[in-house]
Amino acid sequence: MLKHINTIWFVIVAIILSLILIFPEWLTRESISAFLSQMGTLALVVYLLVSLSRSLLLIPCTPFVLAGAISFPQWPLAVFVISMAGIVVGALLVYSFPALGSYDELLEKKYPAKISALKGKMHSKYAFWFVAGWAFFPLVPTDAICYVAGMAKLSFKKMVTAVVLGEIPWVVSFVFLGAEIGEWLRI
Repeated sequence: MLKHINTIWFVIVAIILSLILIFPEWLTRESISAFLSQMGTLALVVYLLVSLSRSLLLIPCTPFVLAGAISFPQWPLAVFVISMAGIVVGALLVYSFPALGSYDELLEKKYPAKISALKGKMHSKYAFWFVAGWAFFPLVPTDAICYVAGMAKLSFKKMVTAVVLGEIPWVVSFVFLGAEIGEWLRI
């Protein structure tokens, strides 16, 4: 079974991504919010589990942060904590992932110049600020820098601290923006 874990994981991810491509409305903040609303009292637990597991499919956290804030406008602090926990767990999973499936070797063979340049940045004295800046910039996936940090053997503590520092402003903004939208939708 362990021998085929990569194949199984790729098949599961391919099926889910295909379904998302066929039904893109499944991943809108409104559909996520509607799904959570249907869950009743278990919604916060489901939101926590989804937030913690979203990085397994390399899905960005933004729709989940907004959906949580819209669904739970009365609990912005809980949404913030759950969202940040999801980011940290996602960073841990992606950071730890390269060695598991030998994807680091595959990527180094396929994109040697890019990986080498990013690894170089991970070994510089500005690695912390590079990761924090990457996490802060909303148009690039934070999971990508966590992946490269894992490949470059950057300390997990340094990487996760930089990611949290970079993500906090956006998560706070999205939580309070989503909470306002959630309150407005309930009028």
